Amino acid sequence: KKLYDEAKNLQTKAHIGITQMERKKSQPLLVTFRFQYTVTNKNQIDNIKYLKDYSSLTSFLRLFIEKSRCKSLEKLVTDCSQVMKKKFKLKKTFVSINKVNVAKRYGCESLSVSK
Repeated sequence: KKLYDEAKNLQTKAHIGITQMERKKSQPLLVTFRFQYTVTNKNQIDNIKYLKDYSSLTSFLRLFIEKSRCKSLEKLVTDCSQVMKKKFKLKKTFVSINKVNVAKRYGCESLSVSK
């Protein structure tokens, strides 16, 4: 049985930006992370040992982003997707990262990159 889970608008921050000045100070980010995985038996969906631990996933993702030093959102989104697939044995992942303050400067509700 395929399961699809999502953590939406996870609040975090990162030193990200094309210029060194932009990376100097951490910026608030909103992250949405969606993933797919499989349980082999329908009885397993009521047993926590066969399910993914949301706390571990979100804690790891938040720390990974906060320690990252990517210049672009595109690179950070790609790195997040790859590391989460590998570390948590996920089939498909979707990552969207929104630079909240940059969006406001341009009069947008959001400015995000997804993969």
